[in-house]
Parts: sequence; structure tokens; C-alpha cells
Amino acid sequence: MDPLPRPLEQQRRALSRALGRPVRVRAVRTPDRGLRGRLRVEPGRVVIEYQVSQEGYFWYVPIVEELLRRAAAGEREVELRHP
Repeated sequence: MDPLPRPLEQQRRALSRALGRPVRVRAVRTPDRGLRGRLRVEPGRVVIEYQVSQEGYFWYVPIVEELLRRAAAGEREVELRHP
């Protein structure tokens, strides 16, 4: 798992406690340039992935925050894409 900024790491840990399962956040590199991030709830864990091919410093923070919120709201599978 890539290191997250402290506030994001605190959100990840809080969600993991609330759901009673590990929440993994990781960077992925895919040929799908439209993919921004995705959420999958699997047996025993929650996986949040964000595309690393984007430009900018900490550009992924709002994407991970949104996916954490959606997982907390009970969504089980989400894919965020560029318009």
C-alpha cells in the first residue's frame, strides 16, 4: 500500500474499523486512460485503487476521499472515470 497523506490515512483506518475489515488503497497503472479510480468490496477486504498515470502532486486525494465515502455509504463496486 502506498503511503497516504495523514488525513487520508486516518479516514482509511476509521473506515477499516467501522467495516470490520481491512481497507487497502493502492496505485495502479492501467492502459485505460479514462479510469480515475475504483472501489471493490471483496470477501474480507475493501480495495480502493487509483490510476497513477495522472499528472500532479496529490491529485488522487479527492478520488480516494470519494471512494472512501462511497464505501462508508455501503456501495460495493464503483468505478470513477474521466468524462
